[in-house]
Amino acid sequence: MIRNDQLVKTLKTEEGNYAEEMALEEYGGPTEEQSATVFLQTHGLLPKEANCAKCGAPCRFQEKSQHFRCDKQINGRRCNYKRTMRKGTFLSNCAKDDSEFLAFLSMYLSKDFNSDQVVQELRWTDNTVTQWAVWCGEVCEQYVKTQPKIGGPDTVVEIDEICLCQRKQKRGKIVHEFWVVVGKERDSNKRFVANLDGNPRTAANLSGIITKYILPGGVVITDSHPSYSTLGSHGYTHHIIDQQNVVRTQSIERIWGELKKGYVVRRGRAPNHMPLHICRYIFIAAFKAEDERLHQFLRNAAKMHPPLPC
Repeated sequence: MIRNDQLVKTLKTEEGNYAEEMALEEYGGPTEEQSATVFLQTHGLLPKEANCAKCGAPCRFQEKSQHFRCDKQINGRRCNYKRTMRKGTFLSNCAKDDSEFLAFLSMYLSKDFNSDQVVQELRWTDNTVTQWAVWCGEVCEQYVKTQPKIGGPDTVVEIDEICLCQRKQKRGKIVHEFWVVVGKERDSNKRFVANLDGNPRTAANLSGIITKYILPGGVVITDSHPSYSTLGSHGYTHHIIDQQNVVRTQSIERIWGELKKGYVVRRGRAPNHMPLHICRYIFIAAFKAEDERLHQFLRNAAKMHPPLPC
């Protein structure tokens, strides 16, 4: 469960600055559940107010039931319109309380996320954890889709293909192979991971992925695979790794380890969920600080599922 001091630490204003004084004034010593609700409202995930869908009058918020209710009198009778606070939001299908959802989210956004740990600590069922991991993965996926291209003039981007395979009992035969193309700017944290599963490693496919994610005008470093031979014609300065290690791809080699040591490849994970786990990895890598990571996730979830208009 999340404590009040943790919420105050991570609570932010619309401009992105810490708002500790505002948070302390707004909380005023509420219960833990009220603090979690206010925290989600501040990030735009839950509405702070609502108007009646029948008469348009402002609704009264009932804290105990988490509902908005209209008390306006019409021809001597109360309108009595009511709707739940979570209707139409990212939490519309969530049967857990707000603080419990935030506890799950903090686990999901950690580098060592493990569904078994969630089942043990929060007493959630396996199906519930899987479903919420998919929904949260879709938020990360939407974030990845809206990111600008990397690279460009005066930049160096390292490129390589990685096979993320799943073996039976972690040592038997390969039961599934998932090929991805990884690119990372050498002097920044910008990166991309593109799905290559089911597509041959041809020049058309690889160059299509590179032109989709990398701006022309910079240096692109790859291995000697012949499919990369056409990159020069797309506006890139193409360098190939040499045996003397003058041209190298150490940044990509580090990403190999991160992808294979729990971020994406883990026993029990369905192959069709692999792209969502890759998007989760990119999202976590983009925000090193845990409080900033939580803040950005909630903001992106609120953009995907904005609360119903007042």
